[in-house]
Amino acid sequence: KETEVVVSAADYATLYLGQATYIPADVEVYAVTGIEGGWATMTAVEGVLPANTGVILKNAGTYTFKTAGATGSVEGNLLRGSVEDTYVEGLAYVLANGTEGVGLYRTKLNMNAEGAEGTTHFLNNANKAYLPKPAESSARFLSFDFGTETAIENIEGAEAENAVVYDLSGRRV
Repeated sequence: KETEVVVSAADYATLYLGQATYIPADVEVYAVTGIEGGWATMTAVEGVLPANTGVILKNAGTYTFKTAGATGSVEGNLLRGSVEDTYVEGLAYVLANGTEGVGLYRTKLNMNAEGAEGTTHFLNNANKAYLPKPAESSARFLSFDFGTETAIENIEGAEAENAVVYDLSGRRV
């Protein structure tokens, strides 16, 4: 069996499949393995995506996930999901491109277990993942933490003796 998945121009999508699949080339697959402050810790998943495992896909495009015979799980993964449209009870984070950019946003509870107006459930679409809200998290939005360094380590510049030098605000010093 094959499942075709489209990652939109926003560069991210969630996925939850009922069978193990091989991960196609050119798509990055991540589990969420921790939450700290407003950050979700992303851990790469490679090779085979285990059955019933929620993940976040990165890189816009269309990808074909082919069924694999492997079993297993992704250790520490906090993502959950459903293979069919499901009304899930309780607060959670879902992938969205909102006011803070692409990330995980806290759901609004506006359904009941049958999909009618209520206040305790949200709709999780088929083959999509979500992150149940931990009791200790108060953030309404979670950014992705891929563990990459972003700080300035060293500034290289001209070594001329009488060169004009500017600070980071553009002021001559």
